[in-house]
Parts: sequence; C-alpha cells; structure tokens
Amino acid sequence: MSIKISDLTLPKEKLEKEYQVVNVSRWQKDGEILGWSYECVLPKLRFEKMSVKIGSAEPVVTVDELDKNGIATVTFNNLVIKPWGRANGQFVSYGLSATADSAVLLTKQQTDTPSNHSKDSRN
Repeated sequence: MSIKISDLTLPKEKLEKEYQVVNVSRWQKDGEILGWSYECVLPKLRFEKMSVKIGSAEPVVTVDELDKNGIATVTFNNLVIKPWGRANGQFVSYGLSATADSAVLLTKQQTDTPSNHSKDSRN
C-alpha cells in the first residue's frame, strides 16, 4: 500500500504559535485577486519558508512596513497546513500549502513595558 503525501500531517510541536512574516504579496488565481499571501519562516523546521494565504481585502502588514522593520510577527486564526507533492518524470517537488481565516499582527509593545518602569519610579 502506498502512502499519499496528502495523508501526511505535521506534528503539533513542529508548528509555530507566532510566525515571522518576511514578505507579503497579492494572492491571485487566473487574474482574480483572492486576498493576500504571507511568506513566513519556520525556525522549528530549519527556517523553511511557507506562504499562508488569507482571503481579505487588506493585509495586516504591508511590504513598506516590512521593508522598514525587517520582519513582522503574526498569529493566524484557523490555520490549516497541508503537505503537497508533484511528480514530473524523475523529479519530485514537494512543499506546504497553508490557508487561514485571518491574521493578527503582534506588536512589540506586548513584551516591552516602558510605562511600567516609569510608574515604578514614581512610587
């Protein structure tokens, strides 16, 4: 019995909770704009890249913002990741396909708390 690549699943511990977006582009098929594609790096998978496609009118982060800041960190709601494979003679191509309902941009203010330091100095 042969195994289809579509039957494979990634272990949950190999998946990220927060994703580092390095590029954003329009997601389109046959000339129709479907949403946005977020190219992410996966540190737990040897920094492989994966594109997550989301059907939305506007991106949560723009290319200009990425150029200015280098990367952006996001979380994805209802992320579905599936492996795919394609054979062309002796050559086999494989990768990950990912879609999500939405993306949430995480800000650095969640980890940095300079306002707390100023409150402490007043007490």
